[in-house]
Amino acid sequence: MTLLTGSRLGRDAARWGARFYLRHAGLVVGLSMVPALQRFVSIRWGAGLPDAAAVTGEAITAASRVLLAYMIIKLAIVDDPALRPFEAEGRWRRLGRFAGRRRSDVAAQFLLLGAAFALFDILPETAIGAWVPEDARETVLSVLVSAKNPTVIAFTMVWMVGVARRMILDAPAPVRAPVSGTASPRD
Repeated sequence: MTLLTGSRLGRDAARWGARFYLRHAGLVVGLSMVPALQRFVSIRWGAGLPDAAAVTGEAITAASRVLLAYMIIKLAIVDDPALRPFEAEGRWRRLGRFAGRRRSDVAAQFLLLGAAFALFDILPETAIGAWVPEDARETVLSVLVSAKNPTVIAFTMVWMVGVARRMILDAPAPVRAPVSGTASPRD
């Protein structure tokens, strides 16, 4: 397998992810608004907040992201009729077989994720540092980070689950060991 097949895997997962995101926008955006609000408040007024409020906000943010990941996996993998034929064999076993036999395709997902991180995280924050006046940076950054939660961060979660889903669907057939007592190819 090559970077090309890994890129196709990522592309197919992203296309599926876009459809999933739109179909479940209420759930995805709704659960993402909790961290969006927390990040806005934390960046904008964090220095003036009591420590307990900051810790509580982080805990609620983490819980909402775990819940979002759970719901995406449930809807995309556990409850998806397209994956039902693989229940007997085991979806996670298929995922592992794909990862074991197509390592370069899996590695390509980390390259794609790294590129997305650079494009949607590093570049915008660098631009804010370079182009936004010092007195407005905190507000602009808080708006940016808040906007990324229901969009970039949530879509990345959907996309990565989409990669796992695609891996389950595209897993190669298992290699069967010869049945004992049968002739080997050398016989």
